[in-house]
Amino acid sequence: MSGCGPRVAIKKDYDFSKIKRIAVTPFTSSNAYFSTNDIAGDAVADEFIIQFMQKSIDIVERFKLDAVMKEFSLASSGMLDSETVKKIGKLVGADAILAGTVFQYLPNRRDIIYVDDGTGSKRQEIFMVDAEIGLSVRLIDVETGVIVWAGNYRYNSFYIESAIRGAVTGLIHSLDKYLPKT
Repeated sequence: MSGCGPRVAIKKDYDFSKIKRIAVTPFTSSNAYFSTNDIAGDAVADEFIIQFMQKSIDIVERFKLDAVMKEFSLASSGMLDSETVKKIGKLVGADAILAGTVFQYLPNRRDIIYVDDGTGSKRQEIFMVDAEIGLSVRLIDVETGVIVWAGNYRYNSFYIESAIRGAVTGLIHSLDKYLPKT
């Protein structure tokens, strides 16, 4: 498991108590080995949705957000300027938009190595390689279009599902003292 916590920045004078409803955008990719529509980006967005809901924050229905983003031709670009954020927020009724990038994605895999057994023969050994996910995330206020929280975190675990869960948990945990208590 990763030993370091997430790196975050928070807008100090922002009133986080007004965030009651968040729209979670599709996560884009900066990794050439998988596309922005890859299952990893969807899994990360889904995990953020689950964990925000566990904190009693309402989430904009994803199909509604996808339809609005397609209208703005943003589905695959992930580009959100402040004016577009304001328009999207108003159309979907969100207080904030969560956007992010998957910058590292290494799913767990099995590697095979051949080890000299001391007799001159080689034996095959199979071992698991840790899974790793790297996320860069920002929370944008829809009234102002200003980023009020940003973070990045790289997390590894034995399985990609737990790596995603660990990265999202670490990032959301950095917001605990700012978000309304459940």
